[in-house]
Amino acid sequence: MTLRQLELFQAILETGRFTAAAQKLYVAQPSVSQQIRLLEDELGERLFVRGKNRNIQVTEAGRILKDHADSILRQCQKARMEISALSKDPVGEIRIGIGGHQLTSMLPVAINAFHKSFPKVRVDILNGTTPQLVEMLKANRLDLGVVNFPISAPELRTEVLFTEELVVVVRRPNPLSRKEYISVAELAALPLVLYDQSTSMRKRLDGFFQEMHVAPRVILELSSVETMKRMVEAGLGATIVPSSAMLGSENRKHLHALRIRDKPLTRDVGMAVPSVPRLPRVVDAMLDLIRQRFQEIRLLLDR
Repeated sequence: MTLRQLELFQAILETGRFTAAAQKLYVAQPSVSQQIRLLEDELGERLFVRGKNRNIQVTEAGRILKDHADSILRQCQKARMEISALSKDPVGEIRIGIGGHQLTSMLPVAINAFHKSFPKVRVDILNGTTPQLVEMLKANRLDLGVVNFPISAPELRTEVLFTEELVVVVRRPNPLSRKEYISVAELAALPLVLYDQSTSMRKRLDGFFQEMHVAPRVILELSSVETMKRMVEAGLGATIVPSSAMLGSENRKHLHALRIRDKPLTRDVGMAVPSVPRLPRVVDAMLDLIRQRFQEIRLLLDR
């Protein structure tokens, strides 16, 4: 089994075609077919089955190999990046997993600063919920993740960066938009657009509602904070989001954030990385930039 065979295998998975994989990796299509046959012979199992219209279907053996191939190729990429970091101009790729509103309101500044320091290192961003990001970190598919706490993953190194309040968001104009606080009783009467059940934030909210003996009127479930805000802006109830998601004048133009009076609802935000003896220098640099950015956000929220 060679790294090149795994790269070809991965390219077929990504493109869905032997021909497209060959074009992506700049090799002849017969060479791709030959290398996959050699790999299948060595493993003793078919990895792909051609369906109708020449569509490629992955076998059970192929699905098992995919997890290992992703980890092996990612580890090779890390080795190349660590060695290149010995020079003044490192090259390579780092993968960051973040939630939706972190991408739009929190991290662009940090990523821009990183690109100025390491112009030849590509930043690959994967968007997902905290449970999804934790699983990708465990599988070595991410270099770092910005996640909600608590998480249960002893194989990861974690760091809480700050605690922020969750706020109830309503559309302007609205009688509630003239208030600063909302009671739990008022919240219980609102139709809500909330995080879906796959998210750690929904578990946090459900725990809060249960503790406060409230049965929320959930009318829509989503995993994207930005989409939740757009739904409220369109007139579809209210939502509950982190206060950092309301930074910026554009958010406040059509929406109004209310603090919960009876018992403030908060979340802890931080970073998680694989627990390895040494992280590549460029990953350490990104971690420092994210720490700085979160300190800036903390100051903005305090104001």
